[in-house]
Amino acid sequence: MSDVSIQGGTEDFVEQRGEVYVAETELRAGSVALPGAIMQNITHIAPAVAGFFFIQFIVGLSGAHAVFAYLIGVLVVLGLGVCLAILAGRFPSAGGYFTYISRTVHPRVGFLSAWTFIFYSPIVTGILVSFFGFVLQNQLKAEYGFTFHWWIFTLIALPVITLMMFLGITLSIRTIVFVGSLEMLIVLALGLSGLADPGPGGFTFRVFDPSFNPGGLATSSGLALAVVFSVQGLTGWEAAVPLAEETENPRRNIPWAIMLSIAILGALLIIVFWGQIVGWGTNDLKNLTTSGTLPAFVLGERYWGGAWPVVLVAMFTSTVGGALACQNVATRMWYGMGRQGALPKAVAYVNPKRKTPDVAIAIQFVMALILGIPVAFYLGPDVNFFFLLGLTLVLAVIFVYTMANLGVFLHFWRERRSEFNWFWHFLVPFCTAGVLAYSVVKSFQPFPAAPYKYAPFIVGAWMLVGVAILIYLKAKGKEEWLAKAGAIVEERVETPEELAHRPAV
Repeated sequence: MSDVSIQGGTEDFVEQRGEVYVAETELRAGSVALPGAIMQNITHIAPAVAGFFFIQFIVGLSGAHAVFAYLIGVLVVLGLGVCLAILAGRFPSAGGYFTYISRTVHPRVGFLSAWTFIFYSPIVTGILVSFFGFVLQNQLKAEYGFTFHWWIFTLIALPVITLMMFLGITLSIRTIVFVGSLEMLIVLALGLSGLADPGPGGFTFRVFDPSFNPGGLATSSGLALAVVFSVQGLTGWEAAVPLAEETENPRRNIPWAIMLSIAILGALLIIVFWGQIVGWGTNDLKNLTTSGTLPAFVLGERYWGGAWPVVLVAMFTSTVGGALACQNVATRMWYGMGRQGALPKAVAYVNPKRKTPDVAIAIQFVMALILGIPVAFYLGPDVNFFFLLGLTLVLAVIFVYTMANLGVFLHFWRERRSEFNWFWHFLVPFCTAGVLAYSVVKSFQPFPAAPYKYAPFIVGAWMLVGVAILIYLKAKGKEEWLAKAGAIVEERVETPEELAHRPAV
């Protein structure tokens, strides 16, 4: 048993079938239904970003094994999803991983996990928007000879996305549902087009065969690194977790949203990678990796002619949906940590009319602006994207995933021994964590080229800063937050009046 007292709701609460439950929260409770929660996860995964932006990089590492790497990645993430679904069904809270790990492992580990998590959802928006601006700039230049600088798009998009956040969760989720649905249809259409009309080498199922290595591109370390990036390509399946206090029936709907989003997007991304590799031609993969134009654009023009801009539309909707989903996650985490006292109380301020965490949203805007303009200028928006949203993000999130898996084991072993199951509470958490650890080790044998080789040092240094903060708080006696870090919210039955006046998304 951890040495903290749990306040608020109880993990043993059961949502009865036929009733609609909402959280006791300052946020807009019950405004997100199951489809909205699923799309929050899906748009955070960003199918077009994962399927189109990374393919040259991943094929360069693993050749035709890229599809096999994604299959392994999906299986790993399904195991991770099971672990998180167990926690989500017991500990509903806007704090997400901060709450879960604080409750099941220790509050200080929960703080360090949240601190490391800053390299995940909080950093995405500015980097993602600037990279799409970079893609847009290059494509408009190539097709029409017109230069629309990437930073102009960034300066326009970031304030608009932030304004949508200030206007409330309902607008945010409705936008996510619309752009996410459109994006998925376009991405799927391109993948199926590639399978139906293959390039040199023809249609093949051998992309799922580890011995299939046309062009000799694949290496063992490259495959391991491709698995790491496939896990990164699927990150986002947990994005509905911090919306628990705004989701109806959170103990039931959040776990369902986790597992369904992994299954849906896992299948979709396998199809789109398979379709692009086969559509380009398995006998011509070296040219895919060196193409000056994204393969999705090349294939879109081949299959759809003048209608190729629909690929650009998919990338735009992916950017908008992914940015909104990441902002939802980050702002709710900041809010949860501020409410529990791990951050200044001002961070937990909620606008009484719009029910939005305004200070947290402002923090996110500043972070997005810094990463999306000056940092992108310094590194280049493309290097900025692959470096920070690729390997650096993955290393950070793998630590968080591993701590959550450990929390599943410790919670049932220490506190609910009578319910402990060796498969679900030991084998699944430790095996998935082991696969991630092995993949990370293999991916750095040998170290990748600069700047990617600096990723572990950057994440490690950031974690050391987090440890230093914890030491400072302990030395100064500022640890009141420890007793509240694992608190979860209470739930109640939604009244008919509330249901009549609250449009669930």
